[in-house]
Amino acid sequence: MAEAFYRVKEGEFVRHLETKSITKVIAQESIEEPLKFVVVAINANTKMAYAMRHGRVDELRTWRLDNLAKFLKKHNVASFETQYQR
Repeated sequence: MAEAFYRVKEGEFVRHLETKSITKVIAQESIEEPLKFVVVAINANTKMAYAMRHGRVDELRTWRLDNLAKFLKKHNVASFETQYQR
């Protein structure tokens, strides 16, 4: 699917959402924290994926699903896919 994967801070992630270049948003359940989700945005045209990381450390930010949905709705994301670990 994606050829490049970038960990970006919230501001850059939001900028990608605002430019409407994102074609798909996925909430992927964290391996370390069950029922916490990492958000990934995919640009199918450039084959790039962006995951939101914490601002001060290079670790992926995890969300409760309800809080993630509020964040995405605030930034005009109409739908997103949810994937659970098996």
